Amino acid sequence: MVDKRKLIITGIGKSNGGDVHLAKIEGVGKIDGDVNCAEFRVDGTGDLQGSLKAATAAINGIVHIHGSLHANTFNLEGKMTVDGSMISEHIRMNGMVTVKGSCETETFEANGRLHIEMLNAGQIKLTLQGASRIEEMGGEDIQIREQSSKGFGKWLQTVKGPFSNKLNAGVIEGDRIYLEYTTADIVRGGKVTIGQGCTIGSVEYKQSLDVHSSSKIIKQAQV
Repeated sequence: MVDKRKLIITGIGKSNGGDVHLAKIEGVGKIDGDVNCAEFRVDGTGDLQGSLKAATAAINGIVHIHGSLHANTFNLEGKMTVDGSMISEHIRMNGMVTVKGSCETETFEANGRLHIEMLNAGQIKLTLQGASRIEEMGGEDIQIREQSSKGFGKWLQTVKGPFSNKLNAGVIEGDRIYLEYTTADIVRGGKVTIGQGCTIGSVEYKQSLDVHSSSKIIKQAQV
């Protein structure tokens, strides 16, 4: 059912995109084209053949967005792929996420397995559940922590793949940085804490550097 203010797919179906107040998929749905809405919700499986612009977006299930995603607030429980960029004020995610472009937000809180080209945020809190890859990461306050395998969410328990709780990164830059189980080429920050299980090629710090005995830093310098 689709009217001037609502785009609703219930069960199995498809619809064209457009400007609506509410866009909702309950079941399995495909939307052809861009969607511009106040509220976007998915309970099930969604395939958006375009870009999404929403005030709020909440996904509980599996979604593929073939364009970019812009939402003031975004919540995910499940699995999502974004072929373009992702821009939001507040992002909270639990599951598996792939963003092929850049991701920009004020607050970023995620539990799970991530593959992101570039992540920029004021505050970043990432709990690792599986092997993640972020090419470039920048923020004011960055916290990367490891989650034991006992804490895998339901979206990770049934998916085959490498479950070493590890982040691989190219460059990490921030004012305050805390890292666990991270392998990175370069880490630059003001106050830097390298927790357990890390291998870092180069650390450049301004104020302080603390390193766990189990971690390895090839080169370090105060700048």
